[in-house]
Amino acid sequence: MHKYELMYITRPELDEEALNTQREKVQAVIAQNNGEDIELEHFGKRRLAYLIDNYREGVYTVVTFTGNEDTVNELGRHLKLNDDVIRHMIINIDDKE
Repeated sequence: MHKYELMYITRPELDEEALNTQREKVQAVIAQNNGEDIELEHFGKRRLAYLIDNYREGVYTVVTFTGNEDTVNELGRHLKLNDDVIRHMIINIDDKE
């Protein structure tokens, strides 16, 4: 099991209830695929460095978790299929520590 960090950006027009639902779905996907030690940090709405899907702003969320390759693959698949997520990145942070 490795430690990973997921950063994802959601559409800026989502209300707080939709954002909370999105966060719960991400946590559920991680937990259902043998992910552990899930920590979520919400950074709020930020201006994007460049246009992404015609959006100038996005809502940033960072999730750290412990998981395996299957956890990362399933999480990536879930995020790609979600229309509310405009960008995501998952990195292995074992090397940082």
